[in-house]
Amino acid sequence: MTSKNLFCIAFAAASLACGTLAVAATSASSPAKGMGTHQTHHCKQADGTMDMNKTKKACLADKGTWAKDDTSTAAPAASAAPKK
Repeated sequence: MTSKNLFCIAFAAASLACGTLAVAATSASSPAKGMGTHQTHHCKQADGTMDMNKTKKACLADKGTWAKDDTSTAAPAASAAPKK
């Protein structure tokens, strides 16, 4: 190999490495710790109460049901007042 070929290979490798690091460092690719997606299911226990802290596995082990949140109460609709 000539020195020109070695330089081209080294340059291409460095470009790929830097590009990969730049993409991996963006906030969209890795959310901050503790900032995951919003939980849409919660544990409904046998007595009818909701336990927001249980995981699905713990909920089902305690004879609860893993219920999907009611979207009508979880996200209030926009005001129906007429615009001026």
